[in-house]
Amino acid sequence: MRIARRIVGPLLAAGLALTGSVAVAPAAPATPLLSRPLPIPAVQYCAAVLGHAPGADGRSPMLGRACSADSPEDALAQADGVDRSAEQRMDRTLLLEEFKDVDYGGGVIYAFYGDAGGCDTTGYHLVNYFGVALSVSSMKGYNNCNAVHLWSTLDAEKTMDLPAPALGGNFNDAVRELQVFHR
Repeated sequence: MRIARRIVGPLLAAGLALTGSVAVAPAAPATPLLSRPLPIPAVQYCAAVLGHAPGADGRSPMLGRACSADSPEDALAQADGVDRSAEQRMDRTLLLEEFKDVDYGGGVIYAFYGDAGGCDTTGYHLVNYFGVALSVSSMKGYNNCNAVHLWSTLDAEKTMDLPAPALGGNFNDAVRELQVFHR
């Protein structure tokens, strides 16, 4: 039985293209690659509300967490499960802000709030989202939170003073979890 050429030609071309036997030249970009701007990621403000008393695992209980494209206040309101306006008093206490770049650059990646006031000598134990853990390069403490103990994704740990304009070594872009406290 003879198969029509109008069927065989396209099938053969498709088969060769799928196996990589035929090189197809890519279309030329409309603008040179070097002059095209990089895509700008959407801004995200993330917040977490933590309980003070540590759980059985030694971590502060996570009462809520959320991200918002609108504002830090909106992220906190979502994490806290409360509708608030920008004018309303926030009854959660800001403990720590993590920044994307050294010297507090690149914007706040994650803000942690406590439900029982600022830091004492016990403080709060915080666990980062995976994407945040691989992006933190500096951090600031607030409301009596002047020290932090860090655990890295590289199984290293250290204690340092806050604010910390650079985390250095095994901790830049590698903060798995931390204990923020007052000393």
